[in-house]
Formats: sequence, structure tokens, C-alpha cells
Amino acid sequence: MEIYSLNLKSKNNPNIFLINTNQGEFVIHSDLIVKYNIKLGTVDENKFYLAKKESEILIATNLTLNYINARMKTIKHIKDYLIKKKFDIDVINEVIKKLEEYKIIDDNEYAKAYVRSNSNLSKMKIKQKLLQSGVNKNFIDDALENVNEYESCFNSAKKFLKSNEMTKSGIEKLTRRLNYQGYSWETIKKVLSNLTNKEFE
Repeated sequence: MEIYSLNLKSKNNPNIFLINTNQGEFVIHSDLIVKYNIKLGTVDENKFYLAKKESEILIATNLTLNYINARMKTIKHIKDYLIKKKFDIDVINEVIKKLEEYKIIDDNEYAKAYVRSNSNLSKMKIKQKLLQSGVNKNFIDDALENVNEYESCFNSAKKFLKSNEMTKSGIEKLTRRLNYQGYSWETIKKVLSNLTNKEFE
């Protein structure tokens, strides 16, 4: 295999090199260029493709770490993100395996954290959101095990009433809000009855 040129792909990232060869152009991380002694002229083809594969995993891992830096992500979030970045599925699986080993991603912990930070939502709404994020149903059920549906609904209503009056229109607005948050009409009725001391049909 012949390497004709080896240049920085971008001045903004000094670790990524664009390599022009007799088999096409390739992008390889500087760490792997050093590790496999990639340089101008004739190189071992097997070594070059090993460097390319490891480079893809390294680049994908670094991109993923930046992606999850702001907040936790599920395995599905990361898969979807890396697919959009045009990485091969075997590279994606290697990245996910590595991040799981280091507990950087953990769908079980994600489910627990999501439940804690969305205490205003009903169990049904939380389960729906987590399933859409690719979280295993067993993880979701475990995270929701100690959630009190009535208490969550009541607290959400109390929070709403801090900035809204208990008028007819206020109650109607609150009812729509609680319904949107996924609470059943039976739970909403109990909460409204306790807050207003009257029955709701």
C-alpha cells in the first residue's frame, strides 16, 4: 500500500489527519498514526487498516463523550447519534461496549435519574418517554417501583397553584395540565377533591 500525502484534516483539530493513498482517502487519528508508524511511502496494508479501524473507534468515542457531556444519554441516543455521523455499526457497538464497561452510559441509572428529575409526570408518561429512549422495560419498572402516583399528581397540582388561582378557569387549566402529564381522570379527581373540598364528576 502506498501513502502519497499525510496532512491535517482541519486546523481546528490537530489530532485528525487526512491520508491520501493508492486505495483512496482515509481519516486517521494521530495516536494511531504513531502507534502503527504510518508514514509516506510503502506501508503494511494490514497494519494500515488496523490503524483505520482503531482510529474510527477512538474518534467515535471522543465525539460521543462530547455528546453526553451536557446530560445523560441512553444506548439508543448514542446509536442514533453515531449512525447520523456515518459510523459503521461494528464501530458503534465497540464504542458502546467501552462506555458501558466504564459506566459512562448505563440505561438502568438513566431510568432512575429520569424518574427523579420528572417527578411531576405520571408513571404512564414516564414509561412512555423512557421506552421511546430505548430503555429496557425492566429498568423502567424498577425505577418506578416506589413512585406514588397520587402524591406526584398532588405535588404537581400544588406547584401549579403557586402561580394560579383556584377559580373555575384555573381548575380547568390545571385539569388539562395534569391530563397532559399523563395522570388518569380518577387520580386527577381525587387531587382536585382534596384541594377544593368538593366532589368532581
